Amino acid sequence: MTKQLFVVGSGIKSIAHLSIEAIAHIRQSEKVFYLVNEPILQEWLHKNNETAEPLDKNIAEGFLRSSYYQDISKYILASFQKYSQICVVIYGHPTVFAIPALNAAREAKKQGFITKVLPAISAEDCLFADLLIDPGSCGCQSYEATDFLIHVRPVNIYSHLILWQVGFIGALGNVNSYNNQIGITQLTKYLLQFYEINHPIICYEAAMYPHVEPKIINACLDGLAEIPLSTLSTLYLAPVLSAALNKPMLDALKIPQKNLK
Repeated sequence: MTKQLFVVGSGIKSIAHLSIEAIAHIRQSEKVFYLVNEPILQEWLHKNNETAEPLDKNIAEGFLRSSYYQDISKYILASFQKYSQICVVIYGHPTVFAIPALNAAREAKKQGFITKVLPAISAEDCLFADLLIDPGSCGCQSYEATDFLIHVRPVNIYSHLILWQVGFIGALGNVNSYNNQIGITQLTKYLLQFYEINHPIICYEAAMYPHVEPKIINACLDGLAEIPLSTLSTLYLAPVLSAALNKPMLDALKIPQKNLK
């Protein structure tokens, strides 16, 4: 029988964001693995497929996340020795901050297995909706916070800026017991090279349950260190100004400037 790997996202809101297609794969697969952080969804998975198994059950103290992710990917692929059709369920979107499942999908495809990844609602989708942001209005930069700092990613103050995982900047291991003070101090210092000290910011956490409001904290950049952050916290900075118009390009495209807002 042909080996098949399906990687599906559960979305952000428990059960409510599961697509019909994802539900079908969960119910029909020979084996289901999952990495989700919500008990109600975990219970639902076990009810809909009795083979459901968590992938985060053996986290050792002091583990390195990069090494742990490799172990999970290897475990998924090794399971093809026993199962022909595997479904991996990932919280949110299955390729967004989901390295273990993504690497497993890439390797499975390389080995000639039928591999399908289904899109799902991500935290970024929820942020756009809850903060009433159109990323197409002036562009959007989206970075993981640690990566943003250590690789000196560019900042375009004329676009939306989204920074993920600001609650554990620089953490290589267990994020739940991590002291984030140094990281948030360095992030503030770096951002102040581009934004005024009183530039408005929003600390955001998507709602995990239907009928529950998202967590939205409005502040200024100089107050970032005082905001209580969690492992789900995301930082949003609005554009500073409108970017200048490229008049020669307007002429080349035959776009009258008066038609632009």
